[in-house]
Amino acid sequence: MKKHLLCAALMLGIGISGVGLAQDDSGSMPGLDMGQGPMFTEEQQAAMAETAKRWGLPEGTVKVSDCVPTMGEHWARLQDLPLGPIYGIKDDRLVFVELMPSQEMFAKGMSWVDALKTPKWFLKIDHVDIEFQPQGHEGYPIPHYDIHAYFVPHAEHLGYCLPPMP
Repeated sequence: MKKHLLCAALMLGIGISGVGLAQDDSGSMPGLDMGQGPMFTEEQQAAMAETAKRWGLPEGTVKVSDCVPTMGEHWARLQDLPLGPIYGIKDDRLVFVELMPSQEMFAKGMSWVDALKTPKWFLKIDHVDIEFQPQGHEGYPIPHYDIHAYFVPHAEHLGYCLPPMP
């Protein structure tokens, strides 16, 4: 469920360039929504640029979702979606880096050296979660892997942004 919320936020209305990803003959990614992209005001763009710079994220990184349960906010450069890296932020801290390589990419023997490295050199990876999505999920409906390199313990991030208990 959490991944469905994330990918809906990531992909609905966000243009995907497919840079570095397996494209079909038309240059598009099979199964992806090629929307027009989010529209940000100049003020929003400036605020996101300052925030991304403070966290040491690459230039052009923008917020693509609010806080997703057990993960946090998601930030990415739109041209890097859907593969990533996608950066997780909670309480003004970088808490993970994520990649979503397709099953086809793995089958073709593709490699991602340093793809999960931290933007800030002093962050140490606490653990890595790898989840296979055999049917994909909303926003990225092809078989792929969700790979999260977390900088915080499971016990911490599993409590993020949970809905209120009835």
